[in-house]
Amino acid sequence: MKKTTIGTIVAVVIIAIAGGVFYATQKSNSDKVNASYNSAMTTGKNAVADKDYSEASSAFAKAFKIKNTDQAKAYKNQSDNMLSAISATKKGKYDNALSKTSSVINKANGYAVLVKQGKKLKTTIEDVQDNYEHEIQPIFLAASEAEVAKQYLKAADQYQRVLDLPYIDGKYYTQYKQKAAKGLAANQKAAKQNNNGTSSQGYNSISGSGQDTGNAGKTGAGAMGNHKVHGKTVTNKQIAQLRKRVGKFGYDSMSWSPQDLIDLYRKSGRTKPSKITRKDVENYLKP
Repeated sequence: MKKTTIGTIVAVVIIAIAGGVFYATQKSNSDKVNASYNSAMTTGKNAVADKDYSEASSAFAKAFKIKNTDQAKAYKNQSDNMLSAISATKKGKYDNALSKTSSVINKANGYAVLVKQGKKLKTTIEDVQDNYEHEIQPIFLAASEAEVAKQYLKAADQYQRVLDLPYIDGKYYTQYKQKAAKGLAANQKAAKQNNNGTSSQGYNSISGSGQDTGNAGKTGAGAMGNHKVHGKTVTNKQIAQLRKRVGKFGYDSMSWSPQDLIDLYRKSGRTKPSKITRKDVENYLKP
């Protein structure tokens, strides 16, 4: 066999071996990259399951750095928006919070679990906003008006109403709870310093400033902690709807306790708060 032929064969063998080694190395590196990426994505998904969106965001960012995929980028974006929505809700910036949840829900290439959590958070934010706008904010307004009139006990009573709300201990109401506690303490102190008693204020915590609510606050059937109507516990959202309904008919709805509203709902026999009529309210208020 000629030397040139032998040399050619040797060269081919060397190239083949080198090619095999290169392929094996490349495959090994690719496997390592995929393993690291998958590990980071799994960490992120576990964090989402625990609703630890900060940890999830960090994990998905790591995954995206390892491997620039649309999926990792989308998951990180969703996690960041969940964090922003929660933060905005705690600050009372509800429109901004709802915008962030919409971004989570509608994100292309998004994580289905985050989409589900985003929808649930959206509903929660809407409930918090409804409670604030139709219950908490009007009470604070009444308290402020009483303070301006130097009716300190009346103002204190309003702040106490906020502290008595069934949902006020929730994490999204912290700022309102703190404001109410501070207002209550300040007005109790002012009332004591000014000897500002209830009789001198002429304050009626039941009738309020709107139409006379008759015997709202009575202790009749259902008033002692019965929170069920049609066999189901009345939700905070339904209570807010009932309060708006009563206010629509010209009554001072803020003078109605949650139990009053539940009793009205029960006595009306209606299937939904929105179906309660003015006549239903009048019948409830009859002695």
